[in-house]
Amino acid sequence: MDDRTPPLGRRLRDGAVLAAACAFSAVTVLYAVLYAKVSSVDAVSDVCNSTDCPRGLGRLLLCTVVAWLVAAVLWVVAQRGRPRRSAALWTVAVVVALTALWPAWYGFSWMRGPHMDLSGHQAPEGAGAGKPLGSWAGEPGSGRVVRVREDGLTAYNGGGRRSWGRAAPEGTTVCAMGADTPSGTGVLAYATATGAGPCGTRIAAVDLTSGEERWSKDVPAPTGTGTGTLSAGGSLAVSATAGAVLAHDLREGTERWRAPLPTRPGAIVQEVAAGPYRVLVTVRSDEGRELLALDARTGAVAWRTPLPAEYPRIVSTVPAAVIANDRLLLFDDAGRPRGGGAEPPYVPAATGQRRVVGDVLLVAVPEREKREVLEAYSLVDGRLLWTRAFEDDMWVRALGVGRTGRVEVVTQGAYTHLWHLDLRTGQPAGPSTVLRDLPMGESIAFHGRTFVNLDAGGRLPPVFDVAPASGW
Repeated sequence: MDDRTPPLGRRLRDGAVLAAACAFSAVTVLYAVLYAKVSSVDAVSDVCNSTDCPRGLGRLLLCTVVAWLVAAVLWVVAQRGRPRRSAALWTVAVVVALTALWPAWYGFSWMRGPHMDLSGHQAPEGAGAGKPLGSWAGEPGSGRVVRVREDGLTAYNGGGRRSWGRAAPEGTTVCAMGADTPSGTGVLAYATATGAGPCGTRIAAVDLTSGEERWSKDVPAPTGTGTGTLSAGGSLAVSATAGAVLAHDLREGTERWRAPLPTRPGAIVQEVAAGPYRVLVTVRSDEGRELLALDARTGAVAWRTPLPAEYPRIVSTVPAAVIANDRLLLFDDAGRPRGGGAEPPYVPAATGQRRVVGDVLLVAVPEREKREVLEAYSLVDGRLLWTRAFEDDMWVRALGVGRTGRVEVVTQGAYTHLWHLDLRTGQPAGPSTVLRDLPMGESIAFHGRTFVNLDAGGRLPPVFDVAPASGW
C-alpha cells in the first residue's frame, strides 16, 4: 500500500479541478431549472419561433449545454487525479459551487434582458363605475396621475395609492376634457346626467395637486357632441359654442375674449386647440372646412386657410400642424403651407397612436398592411426624422415621454415590451424591457412607471405600477 502524499502542487491542482467540477455542475443544474421554467411557464406557446420564444431562451439552452459538457470533462479529470477527498476539500468545493451560482444568476439576467413586474395596483372599480375618458399626469417627477371618468376624477400618487377624488356635480356627467394641463390645471366639460343636453354647457378648471375646483362657468351650448371643443393652453381655457369661441383665464375663470364664427351657412366648430401664442380652430360649414388661427391675447383672426373635406385633426398649435386626408399639413406664422411644394407625408388620421413631443410628431404607421412602424416627423418642415420597425407581430400600444430626449413606447406582440428611444434618432437606449403579467386593458395610457387602464366596465385595476423584476 502506497501511503506517500502527492506533491503540494498536484494536490492543489486536483482540488481546483474538483471545485471547478462542482461549480459547473451547480451552474448546469441552475440553468436547467431556469430553462425548464422559462420554456414552460414564460412561453406563450408550446412550440416557439423567433418571435414568440421568451427572450434569451436560446442562449440559456446553449449555456446549459456548455456548462454540462465542461462539468463532465472536469469530473473525468477529477476521477483520474484521485485527489484526497478530505472533508475540508469537499467543504471548499461546495462553497465554490454555491459561490458560482451568483455570477451565473447575473448571466441569466443578462441573457433574458430587463423585465418589469406589477408592483402595486388599485382594486377594480366594478361595473358601476363611470366610463373612463382619459388621464392627466402631474408635475414631472411627482408620480401623480389623475384618471377622468364620466362620474368624476380620481388622483393617485406615485405608489398607486389614491390621493383625492372629485365627483361630477349632481345631475351632470363629465363629457369632455382638455388634453393638456398647463400650470397643473385641467379643464372639463359637463353635460346633464341623462345625456339629453349637449356637452359643454358648463366648463370647469381643477387643480391637479389638491383636486380643488378653481372655477366653473355656465356657457352657451355648443353644437355637436362637444368632443374636441375644449382645450387648455398657455394661460387660457378655450371652448366652442354654437356661435363663437370663448376664452377664459385658466386660473381665475374670467372671460378674456369671445371670437364669433365665420358668417357662413351652417358654420360650426369641430375642434379647438389652445397654445401659448395662438388658438387653432377647425370650422365646418356648407361651403367646406377651414382652419382659423386666433391671436391668444385678443381672439382676433390672424389667418385662415381652407382644409380638405375629410375630418381634420389638429396636431399642434406651435408649429401649426393638422392631419387631413391622411396627410400632415404644416403652416407658417402667416398661414402659408410649409414643405416647399413636396407632397405632405402620409399620416393616418383615425388609426394608430400619435403623440407630439416638442416639435416632433410621433405616429404609428402601417407599413404596406404588414406591420406597424413608428415614425417621427419634424413639425417645422415635415421631414421624416426616423423610422423604427419592431418585430413582425408587434404593434404600438401607447406612447409616453421619458427623460429629456427620450420617448417611451409600449409594444404588444407575443410579449409586451417597453422601449426607450432617442427622440431625434429613434435609436434604443439599451434593450427593451419585458412587461410581465400586467392587468393591461385594450386602451391604456402610461406616465413613467404608472399605467392607467381606460377600458369601460370596471373589470381591471384603474391604475397599476411596475418595477424591475427581482425574481426569476
